[in-house]
Amino acid sequence: MLFRSMLKDWLSEIRLKSLLLALTNCALGCALGYYYGNVTAYTLFTGFLIVATGVLLQILSNFADDYGDACKSADGPNRLGPIRAVMLGSISLTALRKSMATVTLLATICGSLALFMSVGNNIEVLSWFVFLGVAAVLAAIFYTIGMAYGYKGFGDIAVFIFFGLAAVIGSQILVLGASDQGVDLFPDSFLLGLACGAQSVMVLHVASMRDIVEDRLSGKKTIAARLGPKMSAVYLIVMFAFSAIASLSACFFSHKFWECFIVLFALLPLAAATYRASIHCEDALAVAKERKYTLIGCAFHNIVWMMLLTLDYWFYY
Repeated sequence: MLFRSMLKDWLSEIRLKSLLLALTNCALGCALGYYYGNVTAYTLFTGFLIVATGVLLQILSNFADDYGDACKSADGPNRLGPIRAVMLGSISLTALRKSMATVTLLATICGSLALFMSVGNNIEVLSWFVFLGVAAVLAAIFYTIGMAYGYKGFGDIAVFIFFGLAAVIGSQILVLGASDQGVDLFPDSFLLGLACGAQSVMVLHVASMRDIVEDRLSGKKTIAARLGPKMSAVYLIVMFAFSAIASLSACFFSHKFWECFIVLFALLPLAAATYRASIHCEDALAVAKERKYTLIGCAFHNIVWMMLLTLDYWFYY
């Protein structure tokens, strides 16, 4: 019973559902790399390391988020989101710090192996990715710790860069490098990086819309807390429109025109979640339910895109 209770607590801290975003964003980037490169055991293992690194960075971000909130007592009794184990005292802050260090080490090992297999001794490219990796780790840690930029409304920028652009574009470049195709960036990779970045912001923003009242009381100045419910709904719609235009443009300019209808289909679940969150923007409980569906909508979009790339690869490319 004790083991099961501890396992439940740590799974709560890891936030398994949230890992779907990092997993599918990185996987989409890898799929683009396979599309333009080669599918071999070597490149598949490289892709596995890339996705593992992305997921570990998401876990680190989740741990750091809860650690910072616990230190600042930012989550009060009226919190509508899940109550984490560290808030209940089931997991100590010391244990969480050690777990953050362990996850950082694992992410570093996976990321370093992926870099070695992809770019080898290309010092210039290696330097850029090392810089990006260090920046991603620091961004994850300092979201609610230290400078706590997430409390000041800058979380959306970090999420857009690291869980969107870097996850998709970086993964595509590394898999392409592992395929011995050199280092190159393709238009659809860039556009899908923009789309996934906007969608990642949407997931964060819906959670912030849910917590507007609580965040204002605790001094968190998230975008949603600054804008209020109605303007936050407008912001959410704008992010969806931006992601839809970027995704459709990626298909229109780099793939078959008829496949744009597949992309429209891929966007339907996210559109539905955005609509529901927007019309119920002043009902925190209703918005809270839509975070899960926003996350699922983002993952569905990425999975359909991966299927589209597979179709293109076998029949057209």
